[in-house]
Amino acid sequence: MKLSIFLTAIAFVSAGAQPAPMAAANAPAAKPASTIGATETASVSLQTIRNLEKEMENRIVATGTKTAPCNVLSPARGLYITGLGAVFQADVELAPTPGGIGAFQTTVYPQQKAKYRNDKLANIPLLEKTLSDLAQALAASPALKMSDRDQVVVAARLVYRSWEDVAGMPGEIVAHLDRRDGTVKLEIQ
Repeated sequence: MKLSIFLTAIAFVSAGAQPAPMAAANAPAAKPASTIGATETASVSLQTIRNLEKEMENRIVATGTKTAPCNVLSPARGLYITGLGAVFQADVELAPTPGGIGAFQTTVYPQQKAKYRNDKLANIPLLEKTLSDLAQALAASPALKMSDRDQVVVAARLVYRSWEDVAGMPGEIVAHLDRRDGTVKLEIQ
């Protein structure tokens, strides 16, 4: 087995050491498409992205009714790519799990399920507005140093419990802003 691996490696090295055909030898040398190890300085610092992730989390947690605010279940994640734009995403629960449900109460009563579903349904339009407002705020943020061609995408992936009735509930809400026209388009998936 070791011998066959060794012989395969030698065959690859030998193939690379073959002389180039005459026509290729006389052609001008092509420049590589990319150079390994080349780096650019990011136009937006990682700390700026982290601050904007925190802002996203804070806005989502402030969304919802007083008795049933949204929960951020995973830290928000953001990414900025020069020339493309910014993408921010978080896993969100539309309302807190009803009290008492956990390790010590495994039964979820029908009235708890109904209230939980109603709380979530009430928070969907509020979360849509929050994500839309956040996309506009990010597009206008001087910290991102965005060009007019850049895009802003803010997404909330919605998390549901195994016992929930998810009929008619979205799985993801995405606010997409193209800075050229400045309008936010909502996608409910």
